[in-house]
Amino acid sequence: MKLEKLDFSVAILAGLACLALLVNISVWAIFIGWAWYFALGANTSVFKQSIPPMILGYVVAAIAIVIYTASGYNLVALIVAVIITVFIVMLSLKTSVFACSLASFNAYSCLFAGYYAGNFPQAADRGSYDIKNVFIAVAWIMMANVIGLMLGWISVTLGSLGNKEQKS
Repeated sequence: MKLEKLDFSVAILAGLACLALLVNISVWAIFIGWAWYFALGANTSVFKQSIPPMILGYVVAAIAIVIYTASGYNLVALIVAVIITVFIVMLSLKTSVFACSLASFNAYSCLFAGYYAGNFPQAADRGSYDIKNVFIAVAWIMMANVIGLMLGWISVTLGSLGNKEQKS
């Protein structure tokens, strides 16, 4: 087993990512975005590849949550909302802009997880159908995913400092 600079940069940055807890940013959502960076190729094209479908995943998940909340937490309403919104995600995967299923489905599930766990700064006045908190959750948890993408890039950049690039 050969230790590399990347091993150290990822480990140290992962530890530092825990500081996000000081401002109520979910470390788990950071790690999910970070995993996307590596799973999708660990290069700068990952941002273009993952951010549009991530946004779509959050938007359609937010629609499903608002419908569920507006229905008085009716399970049938949730089932129908999820069927429709996931179908939208499936159709979006057929386009070049939204073709990254990893980001869209992870974003969809991240919003459900983060919203229902309360992993975001919540508005005291929840408003109609809790739309305020849904929007806050979208912004907050999506921000954590983007921080993860950035930490992926930083870890690779730091892990390759001093390496000679070979041109082919």
